[in-house]
Amino acid sequence: MSVDNCPSLLEGGVIKKLYKVVEAVASWAVIAMVVLVVVEVLMRSTTGFSFGYVDELVSFLVVTVTFFGVCVTFMHQSLFKVEFFYKNLPEKGRKALDLFHSLLSLGLCFILIRYAFFLISSSYRRGTVSQSKLEIPLYLPQLLIPIGLIVLSIFILYFVYKRFTAKPTSSVEETS
Repeated sequence: MSVDNCPSLLEGGVIKKLYKVVEAVASWAVIAMVVLVVVEVLMRSTTGFSFGYVDELVSFLVVTVTFFGVCVTFMHQSLFKVEFFYKNLPEKGRKALDLFHSLLSLGLCFILIRYAFFLISSSYRRGTVSQSKLEIPLYLPQLLIPIGLIVLSIFILYFVYKRFTAKPTSSVEETS
């Protein structure tokens, strides 16, 4: 997926740049996961040696892919939606449903961001580190959670702005 294939949501300059960064981070995280796992498997099978921390790094990368990947998926309008129901609604109904869904999503994002910061501050105050040889302070990878959710919230707000300032069409999906 590239920015060029993305729907008209990416007309904004700053949003488009933010999207490119988020997409690149998620993409590189997937590539890094694959490389780390392949190298670990090859090392174990050929030499019997294990780095002992690859699973930890991969788990941090899974968090990155999850919270940054949902941003990319949202901008492509590819999240789960009951199309049969949505497409049969009149334009005002679709807008109302989009607004309800966006407000609900923003509310959940803000709740998750709040609790993520509680988790991060707790890990920081306690000096909690990972249990591998790397002993990574856990607040560092935990920062990925609120960062991804903040970006998602920005994208949701931008979607609401675009959705309610756009001229009426028969479907939002026709712009893609």
